[in-house]
Amino acid sequence: MYAMPQGYTISARPGAVNYIEGNAFIDGRPISQKTLGQTFLNANDTLSTDIGKAEIALTPGVWLRIGNNSAVRLVSPSLTDTQVQLDRGEAMVEVAELVKDNHLQVLDQGGTITLQKTGLYKFTADNPPTAAVIEGKADVTLGDRNIELGKGHETTLAANLKKENFDTKKEDDLYAWSNVRSEYDAAASYQTARNVTVNNYGGFGGFGYYGWDYGMGFSPGWYYNGLWDSWAWLPGEGAFFSPFGWGFYSPGMIAYAPVVYLPVRGTGTTAGRTRAAAVPVDPARPPAIGTTASSPRAYEAARAQTARSFAKVGGFATASGGRVAVGGGGFSAARASGFSGGHAGGFSSGHMGGGAHR
Repeated sequence: MYAMPQGYTISARPGAVNYIEGNAFIDGRPISQKTLGQTFLNANDTLSTDIGKAEIALTPGVWLRIGNNSAVRLVSPSLTDTQVQLDRGEAMVEVAELVKDNHLQVLDQGGTITLQKTGLYKFTADNPPTAAVIEGKADVTLGDRNIELGKGHETTLAANLKKENFDTKKEDDLYAWSNVRSEYDAAASYQTARNVTVNNYGGFGGFGYYGWDYGMGFSPGWYYNGLWDSWAWLPGEGAFFSPFGWGFYSPGMIAYAPVVYLPVRGTGTTAGRTRAAAVPVDPARPPAIGTTASSPRAYEAARAQTARSFAKVGGFATASGGRVAVGGGGFSAARASGFSGGHAGGFSSGHMGGGAHR
């Protein structure tokens, strides 16, 4: 049934509540798991948690996640001017794609933080309020002071605004939860892109897509996948890797996506049963397979061990029968996989190099 066209809804609107764990509220009203996919924040709505966490889909390729006892207000839900305000607790923003016309800002206790690049950003609103760049670049303004933060830097949002070092490897509950959510978001995206491609929903342009023969590429957006109970991000063209290393592929690239199969517990009519699900990955940072990690550091150690294991057997196999070698700086594929040109090695960690599709 998941292959039926009516099983999908397209939206570019920021503010979809994509996932909750524990207790979450909109303007004090509890959010039900049954209404996920239909619940959106409007301008000036506040999403809050007590003992729980929540994920919001912002502009395509951008997720906002908040931790326990946190509250965030959607100030502006515009695609070209997206503003959120952290009022309490902590938040993390994952940016897998930031197109030219996106203007993405986080307001935090009088400070305005403009996210300038793809990456991962952490914010706290409690005493003292802080903004940190785990990966990426941000511009921070407070009063008449302004500083720029790069990877591994943070600032306390106070009168003496100044840049300080930030330990990007320190253990953090919201970071670990966001990593897991990013994995599931990538898996939902993979399945959605594959189904759109295989079944050609609605013909050319039926879901905002246009064939390569038309020379127009694909239109990106959020697609609701009922099987995953999740909004899935489909890139317009090429392939992108999240800061956590999970892969997101446009329908035109999905046939070449390297994947691993991980056990996923079913929902709905398959509740309680475990099945294998295809999870796209960055071959340079494969997931931990068959390992339950107790912390982000342990998870990274498990990833490294998995990379070594895959290297011994020659790397990943692509959908078209090519081989993908594990190593630093992205992946290189055999010609059988259909890629050449672009960055050295085809894909780099971030986005597909120009001219890499053939």
